[in-house]
Amino acid sequence: MGIMTWIFGNGDLSYEEAKTHFTVWALMKSPLLVSVDLASVTKETLSILTNQEIIAINQDPVVGTAVTPFRWGINADWTKDPAHPAVYWSGQSQNGTVFMLINSLDRPADLSFNLTESPWIRAGRQYTVRDLWAHTSNGTAVRNFTASAVPAHGVVALLMQDAGDEPAGLWPPCSVWEWCTSEDGKPLDRGWGG
Repeated sequence: MGIMTWIFGNGDLSYEEAKTHFTVWALMKSPLLVSVDLASVTKETLSILTNQEIIAINQDPVVGTAVTPFRWGINADWTKDPAHPAVYWSGQSQNGTVFMLINSLDRPADLSFNLTESPWIRAGRQYTVRDLWAHTSNGTAVRNFTASAVPAHGVVALLMQDAGDEPAGLWPPCSVWEWCTSEDGKPLDRGWGG
């Protein structure tokens, strides 16, 4: 199955797999063409095909670029794993930064990332979180985000919008040793002097 082959509605995908398939197709900015008999589709299938928030990202008249991976596979060092596609994706839209998190495992999983791993997120800021499948506003994310219990082969699609400076009183970025050192333990030059 590639981006040129849309099997949604024509195969044996579970509901979660169908949501994932449609999300990937839409956020990769591929044409949304339906070749199933719409008179015979289930309500679940119709709810996927008519998700206006996902379609709005696909049809964004200002930003025409697709989401791209910012972290690959499931390996501990996030290197490419041919058995598992990229898990963490992001891209721009006219209304904020879009995130797509794909659980390629056969079991539910928590998917976590630091916001600034996406090139479209600025450090020192907080972001409102909109779930594009649940159609809910899920508060504000500061520095990181975790999608809990993402179903097997499921997807999370988010829209994050800048909500101003991060709250005062948080630890500075290098107040924890791991944030200030490279993998070999050498200090990183953050340009803060001292």
